[in-house]
Amino acid sequence: MTVIDSQTQMLLQDILRRERCSVLQYVAEAFPWTTSTETKSLASLQHLIAAEREAMIGLWQYMLRQRIRLPYLPSYPANFTTINFLAFDYVVPMLIEHQRQSIADLERDLAALKDPGVRAEIEKLLTVKRQHLLQLEALVSSQPQASLT
Repeated sequence: MTVIDSQTQMLLQDILRRERCSVLQYVAEAFPWTTSTETKSLASLQHLIAAEREAMIGLWQYMLRQRIRLPYLPSYPANFTTINFLAFDYVVPMLIEHQRQSIADLERDLAALKDPGVRAEIEKLLTVKRQHLLQLEALVSSQPQASLT
């Protein structure tokens, strides 16, 4: 086991805290409103959220193995409550934007990391998030468009 410097430890704690309190994770508990035609898409979204949670657990376990203190995980920001019970077709584009920002944040964090083991862990999370961005974009394109006539 290599010793991970305190700056890297703090960055890992920040990443875990940020990812745990993400909009995507909040939506798992926010119950987007769906029509009967969106039931399959909602199930896909829930599967995607669970997979991302598993990726975060992988980072959490890595931190434990490296004896890095886990961060305090606060509750979700209060402004997330405006997402509750919104229509699925409204929520997904918002999730795409947040996912893009999360990917950009992780890419910035990755550039600051020197330890190969830590970089590998963040690259795993980044790979999952990139795949999920594609899946979220596919959810939007698979939704029937509302008629304006």
